[in-house]
Amino acid sequence: MTDLAAWLEAGALAQFLKQSRWVYPLVNAGHILGLALLLGAVVPMDLRLLGLVRRGRVEDAVALLRPFAAAGLALAITCGALLFVTQATDYIMNPWFRWKMALLAAAILNAALHLHLARPGHAHLRLPAALSLALWPTVLIFGRMIAYS
Repeated sequence: MTDLAAWLEAGALAQFLKQSRWVYPLVNAGHILGLALLLGAVVPMDLRLLGLVRRGRVEDAVALLRPFAAAGLALAITCGALLFVTQATDYIMNPWFRWKMALLAAAILNAALHLHLARPGHAHLRLPAALSLALWPTVLIFGRMIAYS
């Protein structure tokens, strides 16, 4: 695994990102924007699924917010992968990063199950919504801790 990380870090893309005055900061900003879109959609959607917010129909909230959550996730993953290649060997050795990736996988799996369960009349919306509210902010926090370790 460290060989692959070293290869990624030595690659032309990683070198370009490291040397660019503007591209790396823009990719970093894109990662943050993706996280904002993701959590900005997930939190109100999950609160509605939990019944803590009662305005509108559940189906309407999910239909409105799900595309923003998906776009935010896609942007965060894309930009996160670009950030990863610049310091791949450091990241794979960092326990915060490893935990973040494990929790990210759990959050994505939960979201995939959430897609299946978030149908009108389905009785089991609360567990995936509660897990989502716990997992996504935890992924965010663990991601921030990478910089401080």
